Amino acid sequence: MSTSMRNLIIVIGIASILFALYAVFKGQKFIDALGGIVIGVSLIGVVLIEQNKNKKKNE
Repeated sequence: MSTSMRNLIIVIGIASILFALYAVFKGQKFIDALGGIVIGVSLIGVVLIEQNKNKKKNE
């Protein structure tokens, strides 16, 4: 995965988490915003796992 693609996925993940938290602060129920948080954490997690795999593969 290229560096620019990895950074883009991380930015999308962070944006998803921030928009979900913003919705909660604006009065939406937490359970409704939970999907956005889960998606954001999942995107960031996948990027970090792939990065870790590539580091171990190159050693």
